[in-house]
Amino acid sequence: MPEVFPEKIGKYKIEGIIAKGGMGVVYRSTHPTLKRPVIIKKLTAKKNSTNIKRFILEAKILGELQNPNIVNFYDIFTEGNAYYIVEEFVDGMAVDKILQKQTSVSPQIAMLIIQDACYGLKFAHTKNIVHRDIKPGNILISKRAEIKITDFGIASETSGEDTLTQSGVALGTPAYMPPEQFEDSAKVDCRADIYALGVMLYEMVTGTKPYPGTLTIETLNVIKKGKYISPRKIDKKIPRCVCRLIHKMMRPKAKSRYQSISPIIKAIKRYLKHYDVHSIRVQLAKIILSKNVLKEIEYIPKDRKRNRIMAIVAACAVFAFLCVYGWFEGVFHATILRSWYTPVEIEMKMPATSTSGSDLPVRAFFFENDGDQIPEIMNTRRVLTQVSEKKHPEEKNARNRTYSTKKVYLPHGDYRIKVVAGPYVWWKSFGVTKENVLIKADFLKDMRRNITVHPNAYDSSTGKEITSKTVFSVLYNKNWIPLDQIPAEKLISGNVWKFKAECEGYEPEIFSLRLEWLQDVLYISANLVPKK
Repeated sequence: MPEVFPEKIGKYKIEGIIAKGGMGVVYRSTHPTLKRPVIIKKLTAKKNSTNIKRFILEAKILGELQNPNIVNFYDIFTEGNAYYIVEEFVDGMAVDKILQKQTSVSPQIAMLIIQDACYGLKFAHTKNIVHRDIKPGNILISKRAEIKITDFGIASETSGEDTLTQSGVALGTPAYMPPEQFEDSAKVDCRADIYALGVMLYEMVTGTKPYPGTLTIETLNVIKKGKYISPRKIDKKIPRCVCRLIHKMMRPKAKSRYQSISPIIKAIKRYLKHYDVHSIRVQLAKIILSKNVLKEIEYIPKDRKRNRIMAIVAACAVFAFLCVYGWFEGVFHATILRSWYTPVEIEMKMPATSTSGSDLPVRAFFFENDGDQIPEIMNTRRVLTQVSEKKHPEEKNARNRTYSTKKVYLPHGDYRIKVVAGPYVWWKSFGVTKENVLIKADFLKDMRRNITVHPNAYDSSTGKEITSKTVFSVLYNKNWIPLDQIPAEKLISGNVWKFKAECEGYEPEIFSLRLEWLQDVLYISANLVPKK
């Protein structure tokens, strides 16, 4: 016998009955303005003040929760003595119906469902609203695999005192309630929803609940101790990361659980990033649309394929790098190609320097000695660097230092080398056979230059030049000798010299400086301070 239902309720034309329960009837209709399918919930339970207030509170809460993962609220009205709420109609099925058909779902689908439910709950929790009845029957999935939370009938607002729930009363579905909700549902917070989500995740991946649904003292004691069979003992294919997530979400003590939804979302995202989430959602939609049990496809982590490609690319890159490095560093020339290539090294003596950063850059260039164009050989330019004192300890206090280059490997033949050190250029012809070649370039050994000094003196207070009145002297053989009396060949670079500027009526000023071997022009500007 067909069910009897009113033709119209308020402005809504009734199309059928979706469900009946102890608290009311749910009708299907279409919103006359929005032209969207809706459900109309009618309160038929005993109309005491608490039931009516809860019904109105549910409408108020839904009105505040406009979120893609929570069913939309459209209207609340009364007709006669009845109360009605109008909500979005989700064309699909609840998770409990999926489990009745499939028994369990893959960890990938389960984590996707929990993730979207978490998005909705996170939004509710930011509004200080706790659902208090999260379970498979209250998670709806559309035919497009949209996941939405419904039924906020016993939800509470934690921002204020819950005046509708008596202290010490347990509200909710026992199989999904944390221990604290059994003791006092009025005082639970977002961690109760987190616990229920953990139970739901357990049920989805194992096909069974962690605890019996019937409420007994024995069951309650087991729940309080958190003793349940590990998901991997039921199915070893369940990933350990999913088991760890369930374990922390379902800890019996609220302070030991996740304290908010955010780290759960982060953990799920870390898991799902290895898969094509779109294909998982498509498979979920197929389960919704299928009338029979649907065998899920195997979800291959995209990392596996990507890692293979990355490993091959990395291996090729390393191999290419080693080949290039081996070629330019002479590894192949010194081993495989040694019969055809000979190492050539340059060793050069240069005056020592003690001033940091004053080393003269010295470079070597190699050319083919073809008697015509003398072309430069590619990739053979070298910089001469100072050899460590460990190799030449005798040079620690010597006037010269040894510099050398990295080896250059050349095929047998005739060559020329050019060594450039600042303004100095040195050429040499040489031949290469099978024997190692060491070229010694000592053209700058013991090099010194005559110094030309340009002295100037100024009054420090006025800036007036007083060079003509000033006598400049040089400390030579422990005596101050006027600068113009020092023979030019005696004032040479590579030494520490002291200069003194003296002028009548001014304090003398002394300059002490080292002139590097390559420096041959010195400018001195003395700012003399008048005597007091």
